[in-house]
Amino acid sequence: MKIIKNSLARKIYLHFILIGSVVFTGIGVILHLFSMNYANLALEVSMKGMIEDVGDALHFEQQQLVYTPDNVIEKWGYDALYNNFAFRVLRAEDGQVLLQSVNSEQGSEALAALTDTIALGYSHLDGVDRFRTELTLDGQALLLDMARNDLITELANEAVIPALNRVTAITIFAAFGVFMVVGYLSVRSVVRPVKTVAGQLKQIKPEQLSFRLSNEGLPYEIQPIVDSLNQAMERVEGGFDEQKRFVANAAHELKTPLAVLNTRVQLADIAPQIREEIVNDVAYMSRVVQQLLDLSRAQNFVVYNKVPVSLSALAQEVCMMLAPLAVQFDKELSLDTEPGTAQILADKAAVHIMIKNLVENALKHSQDNAKIQVRVSATELEVSDNGPGIQSQFYDRLFERFWRQEQSTLSGSGLGLSIVKEVVDFHDAKLTVTCKNEQGGASFKVVFGEREAQPERL
Repeated sequence: MKIIKNSLARKIYLHFILIGSVVFTGIGVILHLFSMNYANLALEVSMKGMIEDVGDALHFEQQQLVYTPDNVIEKWGYDALYNNFAFRVLRAEDGQVLLQSVNSEQGSEALAALTDTIALGYSHLDGVDRFRTELTLDGQALLLDMARNDLITELANEAVIPALNRVTAITIFAAFGVFMVVGYLSVRSVVRPVKTVAGQLKQIKPEQLSFRLSNEGLPYEIQPIVDSLNQAMERVEGGFDEQKRFVANAAHELKTPLAVLNTRVQLADIAPQIREEIVNDVAYMSRVVQQLLDLSRAQNFVVYNKVPVSLSALAQEVCMMLAPLAVQFDKELSLDTEPGTAQILADKAAVHIMIKNLVENALKHSQDNAKIQVRVSATELEVSDNGPGIQSQFYDRLFERFWRQEQSTLSGSGLGLSIVKEVVDFHDAKLTVTCKNEQGGASFKVVFGEREAQPERL
Protein backbone atom coordinates (compact mmCIF):
# COMPACT_ATOMS: atom_id res chain seq x y z
CA MET A 1 0.00 0.00 0.00
CA LYS A 2 1.48 3.28 -1.08
CA ILE A 3 0.90 6.01 1.50
CA ILE A 4 1.10 9.51 0.07
CA LYS A 5 1.11 12.75 2.01
CA ASN A 6 -2.52 13.81 1.67
CA SER A 7 -4.20 10.42 1.86
CA LEU A 8 -6.85 8.93 4.09
CA ALA A 9 -4.66 5.88 4.71
CA ARG A 10 -1.81 8.07 5.97
CA LYS A 11 -4.09 9.98 8.34
CA ILE A 12 -5.63 6.79 9.75
CA TYR A 13 -2.19 5.20 10.16
CA LEU A 14 -0.84 8.28 11.96
CA HIS A 15 -3.83 8.10 14.30
CA PHE A 16 -2.99 4.44 14.92
CA ILE A 17 0.60 5.37 15.78
CA LEU A 18 -0.50 8.22 18.04
CA ILE A 19 -3.02 6.04 19.87
CA GLY A 20 -0.50 3.21 20.16
CA SER A 21 2.16 5.57 21.54
CA VAL A 22 -0.20 6.92 24.17
CA VAL A 23 -1.53 3.47 25.11
CA PHE A 24 1.85 1.74 25.36
CA THR A 25 3.43 4.67 27.21
CA GLY A 26 0.53 4.53 29.65
CA ILE A 27 0.98 0.79 30.04
CA GLY A 28 4.68 1.29 30.79
CA VAL A 29 3.96 3.96 33.40
CA ILE A 30 1.21 1.86 34.99
CA LEU A 31 3.46 -1.20 35.12
CA HIS A 32 6.22 0.84 36.74
CA LEU A 33 3.92 2.34 39.35
CA PHE A 34 2.25 -1.02 39.99
CA SER A 35 5.63 -2.69 40.43
CA MET A 36 6.75 -0.05 42.92
CA ASN A 37 3.49 -0.22 44.87
CA TYR A 38 3.56 -4.00 44.81
CA ALA A 39 7.15 -3.99 46.11
CA ASN A 40 6.21 -1.62 48.94
CA LEU A 41 3.17 -3.72 49.77
CA ALA A 42 5.30 -6.88 49.82
CA LEU A 43 7.75 -5.21 52.21
CA GLU A 44 4.94 -4.10 54.46
CA VAL A 45 3.40 -7.59 54.56
CA SER A 46 6.81 -9.12 55.22
CA MET A 47 7.51 -6.69 58.08
CA LYS A 48 4.08 -7.32 59.54
CA GLY A 49 4.67 -11.08 59.50
CA MET A 50 8.07 -10.72 61.13
CA ILE A 51 6.81 -8.43 63.90
CA GLU A 52 3.93 -10.81 64.63
CA ASP A 53 6.44 -13.65 64.99
CA VAL A 54 8.52 -11.53 67.39
CA GLY A 55 5.40 -10.69 69.38
CA ASP A 56 4.52 -14.37 69.67
CA ALA A 57 8.02 -15.10 71.06
CA LEU A 58 7.74 -12.50 73.87
CA HIS A 59 6.61 -13.34 77.42
CA PHE A 60 7.26 -12.27 81.06
CA GLU A 61 9.25 -14.43 83.44
CA GLN A 62 9.44 -13.11 87.03
CA GLN A 63 8.53 -9.59 85.98
CA GLN A 64 11.22 -9.72 83.27
CA LEU A 65 10.39 -9.55 79.55
CA VAL A 66 11.97 -12.49 77.74
CA TYR A 67 12.35 -13.19 74.00
CA THR A 68 12.55 -16.88 72.97
CA PRO A 69 12.60 -17.21 69.18
CA ASP A 70 11.61 -20.46 67.44
CA ASN A 71 12.94 -21.40 63.95
CA VAL A 72 13.76 -17.78 63.16
CA ILE A 73 15.98 -18.58 60.16
CA GLU A 74 13.30 -20.75 58.58
CA LYS A 75 10.69 -18.04 59.03
CA TRP A 76 12.71 -14.95 58.18
CA GLY A 77 15.28 -16.38 55.80
CA TYR A 78 17.91 -13.87 54.60
CA ASP A 79 17.21 -11.27 57.33
CA ALA A 80 17.62 -13.74 60.16
CA LEU A 81 20.61 -15.48 58.61
CA TYR A 82 22.60 -12.23 58.15
CA ASN A 83 21.24 -10.43 61.25
CA ASN A 84 19.81 -7.79 59.00
CA PHE A 85 17.06 -6.71 61.40
CA ALA A 86 16.59 -5.43 64.94
CA PHE A 87 13.62 -4.90 67.23
CA ARG A 88 12.79 -3.33 70.57
CA VAL A 89 9.94 -3.43 73.07
CA LEU A 90 8.80 -0.26 74.88
CA ARG A 91 6.36 0.30 77.70
CA ALA A 92 3.51 2.27 76.14
CA GLU A 93 2.88 4.56 79.09
CA ASP A 94 6.38 6.00 79.48
CA GLY A 95 8.35 4.79 76.43
CA GLN A 96 10.88 2.89 78.52
CA VAL A 97 12.79 0.26 76.53
CA LEU A 98 12.16 -3.13 78.08
CA LEU A 99 13.96 -5.26 75.50
CA GLN A 100 15.97 -4.77 72.32
CA SER A 101 17.89 -6.96 69.91
CA VAL A 102 21.29 -5.99 68.45
CA ASN A 103 23.21 -8.82 66.85
CA SER A 104 25.38 -7.11 64.22
CA GLU A 105 26.54 -3.84 62.73
CA GLN A 106 23.64 -3.96 60.29
CA GLY A 107 21.23 -4.50 63.14
CA SER A 108 22.68 -1.52 65.04
CA GLU A 109 22.18 0.70 62.00
CA ALA A 110 18.62 -0.51 61.71
CA LEU A 111 17.99 0.06 65.43
CA ALA A 112 19.25 3.65 65.13
CA ALA A 113 16.37 4.36 62.74
CA LEU A 114 13.84 3.50 65.50
CA THR A 115 13.07 6.97 66.82
CA ASP A 116 10.49 7.80 69.47
CA THR A 117 8.14 9.35 66.92
CA ILE A 118 7.53 6.26 64.81
CA ALA A 119 3.95 6.05 63.58
CA LEU A 120 1.97 2.87 63.89
CA GLY A 121 2.28 0.59 60.90
CA TYR A 122 4.88 0.46 58.11
CA SER A 123 7.23 3.33 57.23
CA HIS A 124 10.50 3.79 55.34
CA LEU A 125 13.31 6.19 56.25
CA ASP A 126 16.87 6.49 54.91
CA GLY A 127 16.99 3.00 53.45
CA VAL A 128 15.52 1.37 56.59
CA ASP A 129 12.13 -0.34 56.73
CA ARG A 130 10.31 0.25 60.02
CA PHE A 131 7.18 -1.16 61.56
CA ARG A 132 5.44 -0.41 64.90
CA THR A 133 2.58 -2.32 66.45
CA GLU A 134 0.77 -2.40 69.80
CA LEU A 135 0.45 -5.52 71.96
CA THR A 136 -0.57 -6.44 75.50
CA LEU A 137 1.30 -8.97 77.67
CA ASP A 138 0.17 -9.84 81.22
CA GLY A 139 -2.02 -6.77 81.26
CA GLN A 140 0.75 -4.38 80.23
CA ALA A 141 0.41 -2.19 77.13
CA LEU A 142 3.56 -2.47 75.02
CA LEU A 143 4.91 -1.05 71.75
CA LEU A 144 6.89 -3.39 69.51
CA ASP A 145 9.20 -1.70 66.97
CA MET A 146 11.11 -3.46 64.22
CA ALA A 147 13.68 -2.14 61.74
CA ARG A 148 15.33 -3.82 58.75
CA ASN A 149 18.15 -2.60 56.55
CA ASP A 150 16.93 -2.56 52.91
CA LEU A 151 19.87 -4.55 51.54
CA ILE A 152 17.67 -6.66 49.30
CA THR A 153 16.09 -3.55 47.83
CA GLU A 154 19.53 -2.05 47.21
CA LEU A 155 20.61 -5.25 45.49
CA ALA A 156 17.46 -5.16 43.38
CA ASN A 157 18.04 -1.53 42.46
CA GLU A 158 21.58 -2.31 41.35
CA ALA A 159 21.02 -5.52 39.43
CA VAL A 160 17.51 -6.89 39.24
CA ILE A 161 15.42 -3.78 38.57
CA PRO A 162 17.55 -2.52 35.62
CA ALA A 163 17.26 -5.96 34.04
CA LEU A 164 13.52 -5.97 34.62
CA ASN A 165 13.29 -2.46 33.15
CA ARG A 166 15.16 -3.60 30.05
CA VAL A 167 12.92 -6.62 29.64
CA THR A 168 9.84 -4.44 30.12
CA ALA A 169 11.10 -1.86 27.60
CA ILE A 170 11.94 -4.53 25.02
CA THR A 171 8.56 -6.17 25.53
CA ILE A 172 6.71 -2.86 25.15
CA PHE A 173 8.69 -1.87 22.03
CA ALA A 174 8.13 -5.31 20.51
CA ALA A 175 4.41 -5.09 21.28
CA PHE A 176 4.34 -1.58 19.79
CA GLY A 177 6.05 -2.89 16.65
CA VAL A 178 3.45 -5.64 16.35
CA PHE A 179 0.77 -3.01 16.92
CA MET A 180 2.16 -0.89 14.07
CA VAL A 181 2.23 -3.85 11.69
CA VAL A 182 -1.32 -4.82 12.65
CA GLY A 183 -2.34 -1.16 12.29
CA TYR A 184 -0.79 -1.01 8.81
CA LEU A 185 -2.62 -4.15 7.73
CA SER A 186 -5.85 -2.84 9.27
CA VAL A 187 -5.55 0.49 7.43
CA ARG A 188 -4.85 -1.38 4.22
CA SER A 189 -7.98 -3.44 4.79
CA VAL A 190 -10.04 -0.33 5.57
CA VAL A 191 -9.03 1.55 2.39
CA ARG A 192 -9.31 -1.51 0.13
CA PRO A 193 -13.02 -0.84 -0.62
CA VAL A 194 -12.10 2.67 -1.78
CA LYS A 195 -9.56 1.17 -4.18
CA THR A 196 -12.20 -1.28 -5.35
CA VAL A 197 -14.57 1.57 -6.21
CA ALA A 198 -11.74 3.48 -7.92
CA GLY A 199 -10.92 0.38 -9.96
CA GLN A 200 -14.53 0.08 -11.09
CA LEU A 201 -14.55 3.75 -12.13
CA LYS A 202 -11.35 3.35 -14.15
CA GLN A 203 -12.86 0.46 -16.10
CA ILE A 204 -15.81 2.51 -17.34
CA LYS A 205 -15.42 3.16 -21.07
CA PRO A 206 -17.11 5.94 -23.06
CA GLU A 207 -19.65 3.49 -24.41
CA GLN A 208 -20.57 2.25 -20.91
CA LEU A 209 -22.66 5.15 -19.62
CA SER A 210 -25.19 2.59 -18.37
CA PHE A 211 -22.59 1.03 -16.06
CA ARG A 212 -23.31 1.37 -12.33
CA LEU A 213 -20.97 0.83 -9.42
CA SER A 214 -21.67 -2.09 -7.11
CA ASN A 215 -21.93 -1.31 -3.39
CA GLU A 216 -22.12 -4.96 -2.35
CA GLY A 217 -19.83 -5.62 0.60
CA LEU A 218 -18.78 -1.99 0.92
CA PRO A 219 -18.60 -0.30 4.35
CA TYR A 220 -21.63 1.71 5.42
CA GLU A 221 -19.70 5.00 5.22
CA ILE A 222 -18.70 4.46 1.56
CA GLN A 223 -22.10 3.34 0.29
CA PRO A 224 -23.57 6.91 0.14
CA ILE A 225 -20.62 7.99 -2.05
CA VAL A 226 -21.18 5.07 -4.41
CA ASP A 227 -24.92 5.75 -4.53
CA SER A 228 -24.27 9.43 -5.31
CA LEU A 229 -21.86 8.49 -8.10
CA ASN A 230 -24.42 6.11 -9.58
CA GLN A 231 -27.07 8.82 -9.47
CA ALA A 232 -24.69 11.30 -11.12
CA MET A 233 -23.87 8.77 -13.85
CA GLU A 234 -27.57 8.17 -14.38
CA ARG A 235 -28.14 11.91 -14.87
CA VAL A 236 -25.20 12.13 -17.29
CA GLU A 237 -26.51 9.15 -19.25
CA GLY A 238 -29.99 10.68 -19.43
CA GLY A 239 -28.69 14.05 -20.60
CA PHE A 240 -26.39 12.46 -23.17
CA ASP A 241 -29.19 10.27 -24.53
CA GLU A 242 -31.46 13.29 -24.77
CA GLN A 243 -28.80 15.22 -26.67
CA LYS A 244 -28.22 12.35 -29.10
CA ARG A 245 -31.95 11.96 -29.71
CA PHE A 246 -32.31 15.68 -30.35
CA VAL A 247 -29.45 15.77 -32.88
CA ALA A 248 -30.63 12.62 -34.64
CA ASN A 249 -34.25 13.79 -34.82
CA ALA A 250 -33.28 17.26 -36.03
CA ALA A 251 -31.00 15.82 -38.72
CA HIS A 252 -33.68 13.41 -39.90
CA GLU A 253 -36.26 16.19 -40.01
CA LEU A 254 -33.93 18.39 -42.09
CA LYS A 255 -32.77 15.72 -44.52
CA THR A 256 -36.00 15.41 -46.52
CA PRO A 257 -36.78 19.16 -46.81
CA LEU A 258 -33.24 19.77 -48.06
CA ALA A 259 -33.62 17.11 -50.73
CA VAL A 260 -36.94 18.65 -51.82
CA LEU A 261 -35.39 22.12 -51.82
CA ASN A 262 -32.51 20.93 -53.99
CA THR A 263 -34.94 19.44 -56.53
CA ARG A 264 -37.03 22.60 -56.68
CA VAL A 265 -33.97 24.77 -57.18
CA GLN A 266 -32.83 22.55 -60.05
CA LEU A 267 -36.25 22.94 -61.72
CA ALA A 268 -36.77 26.60 -60.93
CA ASP A 269 -36.55 29.19 -63.69
CA ILE A 270 -33.77 31.32 -62.22
CA ALA A 271 -30.43 32.63 -63.36
CA PRO A 272 -27.78 29.87 -63.66
CA GLN A 273 -25.33 31.69 -61.39
CA ILE A 274 -27.92 32.09 -58.64
CA ARG A 275 -29.02 28.46 -59.10
CA GLU A 276 -25.43 27.25 -58.68
CA GLU A 277 -24.94 29.28 -55.50
CA ILE A 278 -28.18 27.98 -54.00
CA VAL A 279 -27.34 24.39 -54.97
CA ASN A 280 -23.91 24.72 -53.31
CA ASP A 281 -25.50 26.08 -50.14
CA VAL A 282 -28.04 23.28 -50.07
CA ALA A 283 -25.27 20.74 -50.66
CA TYR A 284 -23.33 22.19 -47.73
CA MET A 285 -26.38 22.00 -45.46
CA SER A 286 -27.03 18.43 -46.61
CA ARG A 287 -23.46 17.49 -45.77
CA VAL A 288 -23.79 19.02 -42.28
CA VAL A 289 -27.02 17.10 -41.73
CA GLN A 290 -25.42 13.86 -42.90
CA GLN A 291 -22.44 14.38 -40.60
CA LEU A 292 -24.79 15.10 -37.69
CA LEU A 293 -26.42 11.75 -38.39
CA ASP A 294 -22.99 10.11 -38.59
CA LEU A 295 -21.96 11.74 -35.31
CA SER A 296 -25.18 10.62 -33.64
CA ARG A 297 -24.57 7.07 -34.77
CA ALA A 298 -20.90 7.19 -33.74
CA GLN A 299 -21.96 8.22 -30.24
CA ASN A 300 -24.69 5.60 -30.01
CA PHE A 301 -22.48 2.74 -28.88
CA VAL A 302 -25.45 0.48 -28.25
CA VAL A 303 -26.00 -0.08 -31.99
CA TYR A 304 -22.36 -0.98 -32.64
CA ASN A 305 -21.82 -4.52 -33.82
CA LYS A 306 -18.25 -5.76 -33.83
CA VAL A 307 -17.49 -8.28 -36.56
CA PRO A 308 -14.31 -9.29 -38.44
CA VAL A 309 -13.55 -6.44 -40.83
CA SER A 310 -10.84 -5.94 -43.46
CA LEU A 311 -9.32 -2.47 -43.25
CA SER A 312 -7.97 -2.84 -46.77
CA ALA A 313 -11.40 -3.61 -48.22
CA LEU A 314 -13.05 -0.69 -46.42
CA ALA A 315 -10.29 1.72 -47.47
CA GLN A 316 -10.69 0.56 -51.09
CA GLU A 317 -14.46 1.17 -50.95
CA VAL A 318 -13.98 4.67 -49.54
CA CYS A 319 -11.32 5.60 -52.11
CA MET A 320 -13.53 4.41 -54.97
CA MET A 321 -16.48 6.38 -53.56
CA LEU A 322 -14.45 9.58 -53.15
CA ALA A 323 -12.45 9.33 -56.39
CA PRO A 324 -14.89 11.66 -58.21
CA LEU A 325 -14.44 14.22 -55.43
CA ALA A 326 -10.65 14.01 -55.88
CA VAL A 327 -11.06 14.61 -59.61
CA GLN A 328 -13.41 17.52 -58.90
CA PHE A 329 -10.83 19.13 -56.60
CA ASP A 330 -8.00 18.30 -59.06
CA LYS A 331 -6.13 16.24 -56.46
CA GLU A 332 -4.41 12.87 -56.56
CA LEU A 333 -5.78 10.09 -54.33
CA SER A 334 -3.75 6.88 -53.95
CA LEU A 335 -4.14 3.71 -51.89
CA ASP A 336 -1.33 1.44 -50.67
CA THR A 337 -2.31 -1.84 -49.03
CA GLU A 338 -0.40 -4.85 -47.76
CA PRO A 339 -1.22 -8.22 -49.31
CA GLY A 340 -3.10 -10.64 -47.11
CA THR A 341 -6.49 -11.23 -45.55
CA ALA A 342 -5.87 -9.94 -42.02
CA GLN A 343 -8.93 -8.55 -40.26
CA ILE A 344 -9.79 -6.57 -37.14
CA LEU A 345 -12.80 -6.90 -34.86
CA ALA A 346 -14.80 -3.68 -35.39
CA ASP A 347 -18.10 -2.15 -36.40
CA LYS A 348 -17.97 -2.07 -40.21
CA ALA A 349 -20.23 0.95 -40.73
CA ALA A 350 -18.45 3.02 -38.06
CA VAL A 351 -14.97 2.28 -39.45
CA HIS A 352 -16.24 3.08 -42.96
CA ILE A 353 -17.48 6.48 -41.72
CA MET A 354 -14.15 7.09 -39.95
CA ILE A 355 -12.07 6.39 -43.09
CA LYS A 356 -14.46 8.46 -45.22
CA ASN A 357 -14.14 11.48 -42.93
CA LEU A 358 -10.34 11.23 -42.79
CA VAL A 359 -10.04 11.10 -46.59
CA GLU A 360 -12.64 13.84 -47.10
CA ASN A 361 -10.82 16.02 -44.58
CA ALA A 362 -7.55 15.58 -46.52
CA LEU A 363 -9.24 16.28 -49.88
CA LYS A 364 -10.98 19.43 -48.69
CA HIS A 365 -8.19 21.02 -46.67
CA SER A 366 -5.07 20.25 -48.71
CA GLN A 367 -3.65 22.58 -51.34
CA ASP A 368 -4.43 22.46 -55.08
CA ASN A 369 -2.88 19.51 -56.94
CA ALA A 370 -2.14 17.91 -53.58
CA LYS A 371 -1.38 14.21 -53.19
CA ILE A 372 -3.46 12.30 -50.64
CA GLN A 373 -2.09 8.90 -49.75
CA VAL A 374 -3.95 6.18 -47.86
CA ARG A 375 -1.74 3.44 -46.40
CA VAL A 376 -3.30 0.33 -44.89
CA SER A 377 -1.82 -2.67 -43.09
CA ALA A 378 -3.46 -5.41 -41.06
CA THR A 379 -4.29 -3.19 -38.06
CA GLU A 380 -3.13 0.29 -39.13
CA LEU A 381 -4.60 3.01 -41.30
CA GLU A 382 -2.80 6.24 -42.22
CA VAL A 383 -4.10 9.15 -44.30
CA SER A 384 -1.54 11.82 -45.22
CA ASP A 385 -1.18 14.73 -47.64
CA ASN A 386 1.56 17.07 -48.80
CA GLY A 387 0.12 20.35 -48.12
CA PRO A 388 -0.04 22.92 -45.80
CA GLY A 389 -0.18 20.83 -42.62
CA ILE A 390 -1.64 21.84 -39.26
CA GLN A 391 -0.44 24.88 -37.36
CA SER A 392 0.64 23.91 -33.86
CA GLN A 393 -1.63 26.47 -32.14
CA PHE A 394 -4.68 24.76 -33.65
CA TYR A 395 -3.81 21.21 -32.59
CA ASP A 396 -5.76 21.26 -29.32
CA ARG A 397 -8.96 22.25 -31.15
CA LEU A 398 -8.82 19.70 -33.96
CA PHE A 399 -11.45 17.42 -32.44
CA GLU A 400 -13.87 20.13 -31.29
CA ARG A 401 -17.27 19.97 -32.94
CA PHE A 402 -18.01 22.65 -35.55
CA TRP A 403 -14.49 24.06 -35.29
CA ARG A 404 -12.68 24.99 -38.52
CA GLN A 405 -9.25 26.50 -38.94
CA GLU A 406 -10.62 29.39 -41.01
CA GLN A 407 -14.34 29.75 -40.39
CA SER A 408 -15.00 32.11 -43.30
CA THR A 409 -13.15 30.32 -46.11
CA LEU A 410 -13.50 26.58 -45.58
CA SER A 411 -16.60 24.73 -46.65
CA GLY A 412 -16.34 21.97 -44.06
CA SER A 413 -18.79 21.59 -41.19
CA GLY A 414 -16.18 20.97 -38.49
CA LEU A 415 -17.67 17.60 -37.53
CA GLY A 416 -15.48 15.15 -39.46
CA LEU A 417 -12.65 14.76 -36.95
CA SER A 418 -15.13 14.67 -34.04
CA ILE A 419 -16.74 11.65 -35.67
CA VAL A 420 -13.30 10.07 -36.18
CA LYS A 421 -12.48 10.56 -32.49
CA GLU A 422 -15.75 8.93 -31.37
CA VAL A 423 -15.12 5.84 -33.53
CA VAL A 424 -11.49 5.57 -32.39
CA ASP A 425 -12.51 5.79 -28.72
CA PHE A 426 -15.12 3.07 -29.05
CA HIS A 427 -12.67 0.64 -30.65
CA ASP A 428 -9.95 1.31 -28.05
CA ALA A 429 -7.68 2.33 -30.91
CA LYS A 430 -4.74 4.75 -30.86
CA LEU A 431 -4.93 7.95 -32.92
CA THR A 432 -1.68 9.73 -33.81
CA VAL A 433 -1.66 13.14 -35.49
CA THR A 434 1.45 14.43 -37.27
CA CYS A 435 1.12 18.16 -37.82
CA LYS A 436 4.02 18.29 -40.29
CA ASN A 437 5.02 15.09 -42.07
CA GLU A 438 7.94 14.52 -44.44
CA GLN A 439 5.96 16.02 -47.35
CA GLY A 440 5.04 19.09 -45.30
CA GLY A 441 1.40 18.12 -44.81
CA ALA A 442 -0.56 16.42 -42.05
CA SER A 443 -0.93 12.72 -41.24
CA PHE A 444 -3.61 10.90 -39.26
CA LYS A 445 -2.72 7.36 -38.19
CA VAL A 446 -5.12 4.96 -36.48
CA VAL A 447 -3.77 1.77 -34.88
CA PHE A 448 -6.33 -0.77 -33.73
CA GLY A 449 -5.52 -2.84 -30.67
CA GLU A 450 -3.83 0.07 -28.79
CA ARG A 451 -5.46 2.72 -26.63
CA GLU A 452 -4.41 6.06 -25.17
CA ALA A 453 -6.57 8.56 -23.30
CA GLN A 454 -5.85 11.38 -25.79
CA PRO A 455 -4.63 11.52 -29.42
CA GLU A 456 -0.86 11.49 -29.63
CA ARG A 457 0.80 14.46 -31.29
CA LEU A 458 3.98 14.19 -33.34
